[in-house]
Parts: sequence; C-alpha cells; structure tokens
Amino acid sequence: MSLAPFIVDSHVHQWDPRTTPREASVAVKLFGWNPRLLDFIVRHAMPKPLVEFVGRGEYVLKAYLPSDLRADWGRHQDRLQGIVHVQAGWKGKRHIDVVDETRWLESIDPAATTIRAIVGAAHLEAPDLADVLDAHQRASKRFVGVRDMLAAHPSKAIVDWERDPGLVRKPAWREGYALLGKRGLSFDAWMYHHQLDEFGDLVRSHPETKVVLCHLATPIAIAGPYGGLGNTAAERARIAGEWKEAISNFASIPHMRFKISGLLMPIIGLGAHQRDQPMSEQELVDRVGPLIEWAIGTIGIDRCMFGSNFPIDKVSIDYATLISGLDVLLSTRTDEEKAKFFAENALEFYAIGK
Repeated sequence: MSLAPFIVDSHVHQWDPRTTPREASVAVKLFGWNPRLLDFIVRHAMPKPLVEFVGRGEYVLKAYLPSDLRADWGRHQDRLQGIVHVQAGWKGKRHIDVVDETRWLESIDPAATTIRAIVGAAHLEAPDLADVLDAHQRASKRFVGVRDMLAAHPSKAIVDWERDPGLVRKPAWREGYALLGKRGLSFDAWMYHHQLDEFGDLVRSHPETKVVLCHLATPIAIAGPYGGLGNTAAERARIAGEWKEAISNFASIPHMRFKISGLLMPIIGLGAHQRDQPMSEQELVDRVGPLIEWAIGTIGIDRCMFGSNFPIDKVSIDYATLISGLDVLLSTRTDEEKAKFFAENALEFYAIGK
C-alpha cells in the first residue's frame, strides 16, 4: 500500500484585516464586533461584482493566519509540509509599501514552519520596480517572486483585478516582467481564459522568466450560471471549448507551469457557496474532477502543482475534503506522480529549501 504523499500547498493567502491594511480593514475595525452587521455593511458598500466574486464574506473578513490554516488541514495535518503565500491585497499609499506585506509575513511565521515561500506584490511597470524587489528580498529570504494581477473582463458583472487596463501591452510592464527573469524571480500569472493568447506571446518572448498560471485561468461560468454567463448547457459547452483550446495552446510553452487551484471559487459557477453544507468529496470528483483530469492529462503532471486557494475557496469546500477528493482523482497515478503534483513541482519551481 502506497503512503499518502506530503503536500506543499502552492497557493494560500494569509491576512488579518484588523491589524493590516486591506480593502475591508476599516469596516472590520468599525463593525467587526457584530458579524451580521459587518456582512450587511460590506455587501452594500462594496461593488456588487466583488461581493459576488467572494460569495460570502465570512472567510475574507476575518484573519487567516498559520494557526487557522493548520486547523483547516484536519485529518491531513501530518501530510502538510508548508505553503506558498501569494500576495493578498495589501494596501499602501506608495508603491514601496507593498513590501510591508512581506515584512508582516516574516513576523507571523519567523521560523518558516508554515510559510515556505512568499510571492509578493509589485507593479511591474513602476519606475521604482528594482527598488521594490530589492526591499522584498531584504525583508525575507523566502521572497521568491511576484504576482501582478491581470484578470479583467469586458462584462461589468465580472470583477476586474487588473490595476490598469492592458498592462501586458505596456512596454514598461513587459520590461518589468523581463527583469524578474534577470533577477531569478518568478511570476504568478492570473487572468481569465480569454486573455491567455495575448499573455502567451509575452511568455514565449521571455523564456528566462519562470512563470506559473494560477487557477487554470479561471474559466468563468464553466460549471453553471455566473454574472450573466453560462446560463445554458450550450453556452457552458462553448466556454469549456474555448478554455480547453486556450489551455492547450499554453501547454505548448515548455517553461510554463500550472496551478491546479481556484476551481471552487463562485465565479466557476458551481453554486456550492450558496448552500448550508459544503461540497462533498463525491461532488468534487463528479463536478470538478473532469476539469482537473482533463487539465493534468493535457498539460502533463510534471508541470502541474496543487494549490488550495484558501481561504477564498473555503466558501465551497473544506480543506480536508478537497485533499481527499484529489486523492481519489489521482488514485491511479504512480507514487512518483502524486509526489510531484502535491509537493515536488512546487518545491522545484519556487526553489524552496535551496
């Protein structure tokens, strides 16, 4: 009987809105004493597309720290060997202030017992990009790369995460992307699947920059209605076809890596966040499994890594069920393949322990 593989979760967000500057920090400080009132205030004060993206506020309005994460691991605690923290909306008045997130992460886990690597924030087109990267690296030896979010959609019902429209097309941003490669830093790419072609041209031009695609480019409404999309089976089939074609094209880029993550977000269209009970292991296998199996089969398990996207995906499933469901989906894989997917590919990509 094979042993369950160890896990390095490649995509987790750590935060504390009470003590650090986040989008909802003011509301949390003022109304956090009453969770129902806080939820009401946030739902009516925040843009509707953002509220819909989160699904429920209970997991993003309270702290999510290493102790909270370890509690979520449940029966799989013995398998977890740590996480990669990915930038999580730190707010500051100046560009250089994003480095405070890296400093804060060092303070909450100084011994690196949970946070094994840090993917920080930076504006790649900024004139002071080099100074910001220097400051990140001084702040932590665990700083390994950057995520500058690119996700944007023409529909007003879908939340935009891109700071400025068309970042990928800006020469200064492309120069910043190239600088990451020169520095030996990686780039976590997150966008919606219709944006992949444009980004792919940049990736092909800079093989020296290590890059991983987060959340398989978030195929909006592929599993059910969301934001006015995916209302019919035919429309969902069209979305699936476009997504598969886009991912297949990306899979032809040899230095590209892929996170199997974020497929439980409300934007996927599963609707699990609207129920009292989280998704079961069997439902994960039946509804999300085909997407995961297709992606791994198309890309190759050597280039895929597990990411929970917690606590964002927590609105749909609990951590232990997520891991157990993935164990079922990978049950026919070899022990070597499982080890790569759950830990080794992330350790190699982020140069953890080197």
